[in-house]
Amino acid sequence: MLKPSSNHKILAIAQTDKQKAFEMAFHEFWETLFRQAYRKVQSVDIAKDLTQEVFITLWDKLENLNEEDKLQAYLFAILRNKTLQLFEKDEVRLRYAMNHSHSDEKFAPSSHHLLLGKEVLSIISDEVARMPPRMKEIYTLKKDNYFSIKDIAEKLSLSEQTVKNQLHRASQRLRARLKDYDPSLMAIPVILLSPLFA
Repeated sequence: MLKPSSNHKILAIAQTDKQKAFEMAFHEFWETLFRQAYRKVQSVDIAKDLTQEVFITLWDKLENLNEEDKLQAYLFAILRNKTLQLFEKDEVRLRYAMNHSHSDEKFAPSSHHLLLGKEVLSIISDEVARMPPRMKEIYTLKKDNYFSIKDIAEKLSLSEQTVKNQLHRASQRLRARLKDYDPSLMAIPVILLSPLFA
């Protein structure tokens, strides 16, 4: 596990020597991220590709991270998002994701649900686009940019409770939209929505 001092050191170095900071992060996290990816996809080659994509994203955004950011959590959030995108494109792995979700619900996906996988994500994307500007901004910071609730509150000068309320309303909107489209979709694990409150 990365020590807080190491986290601070890598991100501090990134401000002056991006290449060195990247190499440090790569050395520190490659194996951990690869193991997590492999656990999700059960394929060495695909797990390597996913891990590589995580570090490509890190390279693009490294100098924009603050020293206070939690690098390990950030990298795992990127991996989670990349894995979800993979599941969207591959019905077999979507089935695997559903069967291995941490959800308490016991759900055996039917072929009907699997075929709806891409449509579900399309519906979610469309509903996000329809959200009020502030709600959309908060949702995007949380889901796509991996901000914590505290970070969002500070960035937008809002209380943490206000951020939580907006995320809760966003979640309700998404669930209502899915329910209107097909009530059976409510049985699909939350992995398809990505956790808002993690």
